[in-house]
Amino acid sequence: MNNPRVFSNPCAICRVREATKLCDYVTGYNNSPIFVNNYKKFVELNSGCRHETCDLPMCGECAKQMGLNVDFCPHHYKLHIQAELPAKLKQAQIRQKSKQYYEMEE
Repeated sequence: MNNPRVFSNPCAICRVREATKLCDYVTGYNNSPIFVNNYKKFVELNSGCRHETCDLPMCGECAKQMGLNVDFCPHHYKLHIQAELPAKLKQAQIRQKSKQYYEMEE
C-alpha cells in the first residue's frame, strides 16, 4: 500500500519514497551585502561566507552521503567525482596545504 505522505513530499530522484534530505552541493557563492534597517541584524546576516546549495529533495536511499550531515544528489555526486584532481596536481595541492598548516603553527 502506498504511503499518502510520499506524494506530498516525493524524492525527486526515485519519486517513490518520501524526501527527507536536501542536496548540499554548493551551486554559487554570494558575498553581496544584505541590507536591513537593523544594525545587529545587518551584521548577523552579512558575517561569514554565504553560499547557495542545490537543495534537491531526496530520500535517504537516493542521497549520496559525503560526510556528517552532507548529502549530494546523484547528479552532483558524479560532478564531484569528476572534479577530482589528477595525481600530479594533487601532489602540488598537498604541498601547498602543508605549507599553510606549518605557517599557522609558527
